[in-house]
Amino acid sequence: MKVIKWLDENLEEIIMIVLCGIMACIMILQVIMRYAFRNSLSWSEELTRFLFIWSAFLSISFCTRKKLNIQITMLLEALPVRIRYILMIIVDVIMVCLFAYLTPSAISYLQQTIANNQLSTALRLPMAVVYLAPVVGFILAIIRHLQSILFDIRDMKKAIAEESAK
Repeated sequence: MKVIKWLDENLEEIIMIVLCGIMACIMILQVIMRYAFRNSLSWSEELTRFLFIWSAFLSISFCTRKKLNIQITMLLEALPVRIRYILMIIVDVIMVCLFAYLTPSAISYLQQTIANNQLSTALRLPMAVVYLAPVVGFILAIIRHLQSILFDIRDMKKAIAEESAK
């Protein structure tokens, strides 16, 4: 159970740290190769781009989990507790609907890429690896927004109980 809780709290963050670390190492290697040895690597830009794409799509669910999405905090804090939480829940429901709407298109693009057996130019990697990123990102975002709805309902009940106890 502790492992599942730890993964729930840290999964996207750990993966993004690893991806960013690999990107940084590849870019440093490319700079060294280009300026010290006058010979650049043909694959470094492509791999860095693919890693960046993965980290960008994973960051959607990470930001949702850590509540780092764009908000007008001052407006939310000015509202009564019940309305504040209801608004937050409405936003999460809208986001679930958005990602649920986007996921089938992402899956369709992934299926087309697999069917066409597309390969990347420099690395000759299956492009399905890249087109899998939005699918994973959107599904994780849906899960995180559903979690957020549950947490907001729980927190709203606590806040209302504390408010009425005063």
